Amino acid sequence: MILCSFRHLHLSFGSKVLFNDAELLIKKGDRIGLLGLNGKGKSSLFKVLEGELSADQSQPPFTFDKSQDFSFFHVPQEIPAHIPKETTLHDLFWYFYPKLRDRFFELQSINQQLEENGANKEGLLKRQEKILSRLEQDNAWSLHQGYSSYCKSLGIEDLQQSLDELSGGQKKKALLSLGLSHPYALTFWDEPTNHLDIETIRFFEEELLSSGQTYILTTHDRYLLGKTTNRIFQISQKEINSFDGSYTDFLELQAQQEQERIKLLNRLKNSFRREDAWMKQGIKARGTRSKKRVENFEKLKKDIRGVKENARKELSLLVSNTQRKSKILVDAKDLAFSYHPQSEASLFNEISFDVYRGNKIGLIGRNGTGKTTLLKLIEGSLSPQQGQIKRAPDLKVCLFSQMRDELPLEKSPYEILGDGTDQVSLPNGGTQHVMSYFKSFLFDGGEIHRPLSTFSGGERNRLQLALNLKRPADIWIFDEPTNDLDLETQIILEKTLEEFKGSVILISHDRAFLKNVTNRLFVLEEGNIEVFEGGYEQVETYLEAKALEEEMREQERSENTNIDKSSGHKPEIKTEKKTATPQKLQQLEKEIEETETIIEKLDSLIHELGALQSSQETVEKLGQLALKKEQKEELLLELYERLESDNT
Repeated sequence: MILCSFRHLHLSFGSKVLFNDAELLIKKGDRIGLLGLNGKGKSSLFKVLEGELSADQSQPPFTFDKSQDFSFFHVPQEIPAHIPKETTLHDLFWYFYPKLRDRFFELQSINQQLEENGANKEGLLKRQEKILSRLEQDNAWSLHQGYSSYCKSLGIEDLQQSLDELSGGQKKKALLSLGLSHPYALTFWDEPTNHLDIETIRFFEEELLSSGQTYILTTHDRYLLGKTTNRIFQISQKEINSFDGSYTDFLELQAQQEQERIKLLNRLKNSFRREDAWMKQGIKARGTRSKKRVENFEKLKKDIRGVKENARKELSLLVSNTQRKSKILVDAKDLAFSYHPQSEASLFNEISFDVYRGNKIGLIGRNGTGKTTLLKLIEGSLSPQQGQIKRAPDLKVCLFSQMRDELPLEKSPYEILGDGTDQVSLPNGGTQHVMSYFKSFLFDGGEIHRPLSTFSGGERNRLQLALNLKRPADIWIFDEPTNDLDLETQIILEKTLEEFKGSVILISHDRAFLKNVTNRLFVLEEGNIEVFEGGYEQVETYLEAKALEEEMREQERSENTNIDKSSGHKPEIKTEKKTATPQKLQQLEKEIEETETIIEKLDSLIHELGALQSSQETVEKLGQLALKKEQKEELLLELYERLESDNT
């Protein structure tokens, strides 16, 4: 079903043309990734679809057709500035539903007047009843419950916290909860994963895929695009080019490299997928299931220990050809740090690490584990309370924080980059003409004398990057460098960091960026640091295994809690355990056999299609089959659980 379409979109701001005779069509079920350089019209496209921007007059005229079901929900990058900072997370919900908000706040006012025993109590009660009825008809309480549930799933328990008490990550989780719980036909997701840790991003991916939403997603997270899209809109040359397929398929076709890469590489990443081997043994293996489950769990723990041991193998250092003779730039021993020294709580517990010349280090960990603090300790703006950091003599460290410097809006790129000259001094000691340097960051040369006030926020971010990368240093430190950078600019940054002869330390939740840039990984967790002498591809296995182990531990804790609770109820009374009837067991066995047969058939179909030449239609069909197979595997697991329970 078509939700909306438009044709002949012309849109410009002064001499800057964003769209010229552009067209678009969105169908129900589309999972759209929106691509394009910053400043080329992504935000404006959202505003056109929302009705906030009107197209320019043209011939033929702009036409915008919407189905009866067309409705939208916009999840912004940040909580809008007009929402008061004292607003609680509980009340934040109402600001995103204007019609419900007015009724809810009127209801609060009435309740307060009733508590104060004001006049016209009978009239207030009638008005209260009417508003409650309208809110009930609009499904307000159910919607709010869905929002609250997602907040708690994302680790936010206290909804009475005000916005000014929340971290950037917590605010982002509240926005995710709003976006995942609304009832509308189309969702606009604007950079949903900025400021989130990798675990939360994975949760978001899974929920987004299972939600059945139709959405347009603009993001700089290439992993997210590759996993959660089935169509791509690319804004290029003032048009909107449409491609049926995932972001991964889009890149493959662009590079004309037709391969049998399917959008299912990460499909088996949740906990019970690790037990796939015994599941495929079939119904005959059910008698040994409990034993197999324990064996798999113990093997997993052993595998995790093996990953950690292998990761600590001695590093074969490749010394860059630079003027600095020392190999070790930073040597940290037994560091401990706390923002509250009198408290027992400490961010770090005697951690040790080193930074060698040529290292490209990724620093990852959950939000709140102290990643930014560790960067400041390395840079020297903070000092440890325990341990010591030795730095090479005259070490130059440049720290680029998440906060973008304020650039003078009245100045032009020519003035900012060239410092009044036509040459840019580069970190390698050479120079480059300011125009050439400016254009290497994907700017049009004709824009070099425009004041920054006429550039979009994304374009100013790109110019900020160009300015930062002029600075010479032995170590460049980046805190979330890809936030608010378009994909094309990220590629420039990746190439620059790869060619940089010094060392790089970066915090990033962009998995593709980590994979492409790093050759070492530091993982912060529970006050300790795990050092991996390899890039993100090595540590990714560790992180998956770690998440799996934690999920299994959580399951064990849950089972033990249930046992403790049940044992506390009337211990003097013994009840006879109810066992399943033979008929029930036979029915379960039959369902398991039928489900296994379906999975085998789906496997066969997937292999047959995978052997064919990749096409848009084939990729889409493979995605549908894989999703169906995943659902059947989940059902099979549930049936095994029930069978084990009934047999014990």
